[in-house]
Amino acid sequence: MKKIIFVVLLVLSGAVVHAEDQIVAKVNGSLISIKDVESEVNRLISTSFYHGNVSEEKRGELRDKALDSLIERELQYQDALARGMKPDKQRVKEEMKRIRDKFKSKKEYKAALEKAGITEDQLRGQVEKGVLIQDVVNKSVIEPAHMSDEALKEHFEGNKSQYTQPESVKIRIISTRDRAKAEEAKSNLKAGEEFGAVAARMSEDQYRVLGGDAGFIHRGRMFPVVEAEAFKMKPGEVSDLIKGEGIWFIVKVEEKQPERQLSFDEVRADLKKELESRRKIEFAEKWSLELHQKANIETSPKQQ
Repeated sequence: MKKIIFVVLLVLSGAVVHAEDQIVAKVNGSLISIKDVESEVNRLISTSFYHGNVSEEKRGELRDKALDSLIERELQYQDALARGMKPDKQRVKEEMKRIRDKFKSKKEYKAALEKAGITEDQLRGQVEKGVLIQDVVNKSVIEPAHMSDEALKEHFEGNKSQYTQPESVKIRIISTRDRAKAEEAKSNLKAGEEFGAVAARMSEDQYRVLGGDAGFIHRGRMFPVVEAEAFKMKPGEVSDLIKGEGIWFIVKVEEKQPERQLSFDEVRADLKKELESRRKIEFAEKWSLELHQKANIETSPKQQ
């Protein structure tokens, strides 16, 4: 519900650019005005840019995106009405209360309504529309995209080879661009000083604060020359000086893990997120295409 409140508050805050109420699009007869587009542009700016000040050129680019968004939402709203859906009265009541509570007093709230040029009934209508759009999106996209554990497991079993943990090694590392310093570090290690202590004192990378602990790595995650040496070594071994890309390295291998098959329980959460996200996109695109194919959408020449 946060988006509903945000859009309404943006209108009440006076952030909407005061423009002539010129119509820029018709969606099955429903009108979209310049004022509607500018309001949506301001919402996009507020959610996408750290600072609200953007150039007029950028605002122009955002207007096309804003109009597309408004047309899409209008189609969704009309689809909800065609299905006979109605906004939940309790949710609308709660949202109206949340909006009023954002203001310090009734007087400030009424002043905001007047400044925005809308009545409380019109405001309630916006909230009802937002609630209804959310409900129809849930029915058309969110709910169908849901996957049960059985469906997830079936996908996992059919694609097991994709869910493996690659061979990895747990390493500590010392790195420096100074060869003399690298040789001194190596001498200290040969003299029996603990690797982590030498790394903390002499290394020049971000792992220094961890005593050189780089954790488990698999191929493609570290300098190639470091990886090549690390995967050849045995646990407990410390490398000689390794040079790569102008840096001198010393590596200690602490543990090795062979490639292994991950279990369903290990991948379940990520798999659910990945597959449901993919399905949401698919359902949303299919639904949008259907709505557009049967719609009558007219736009002004400047918006085409």
